[in-house]
Amino acid sequence: MRLHFLNLLFVYTLTVSDRSGMCLAQPVGGVATLSVDTPAIDPARSHVGDVQITVPPRIETLLEDYSSRKHVQKGYRVQIFLGDRKTAEDTKRSFLQKNPDIPAYLSWLAPNFRLRVGDLYTRLEAEHLLREVKLLYPGSYIVPDEIEMPRLD
Repeated sequence: MRLHFLNLLFVYTLTVSDRSGMCLAQPVGGVATLSVDTPAIDPARSHVGDVQITVPPRIETLLEDYSSRKHVQKGYRVQIFLGDRKTAEDTKRSFLQKNPDIPAYLSWLAPNFRLRVGDLYTRLEAEHLLREVKLLYPGSYIVPDEIEMPRLD
């Protein structure tokens, strides 16, 4: 009985099995071995199938309604201009030519137009953008604003 127990203990210390079915042997002579049990795939028997997803009409209506609404979130933008309309539009045009990946928003707050750029979630992101645009637009500053969620393709 004692000899049987020692044999089991010896075998257990040589191999350790984890939950994924892999059997890891303890290093013997400094080299560890790995044995993986994976099924073989026969290319002659593999078939390509079609998956069809059936969506109820109510779900389609809900998805269309959701995508048609604006989804705003509290965040930050950098205001780079405040003044007359023509200059604001020219500033927006020149900004977008230099920074096509940063959105620019023109709005009217009587009696001036303001140009705000970026959709930034944190103040730190806004500080980074401010540092970049401050060279060309020295009067820029950070404003809290409702930002838009990025569009998914």
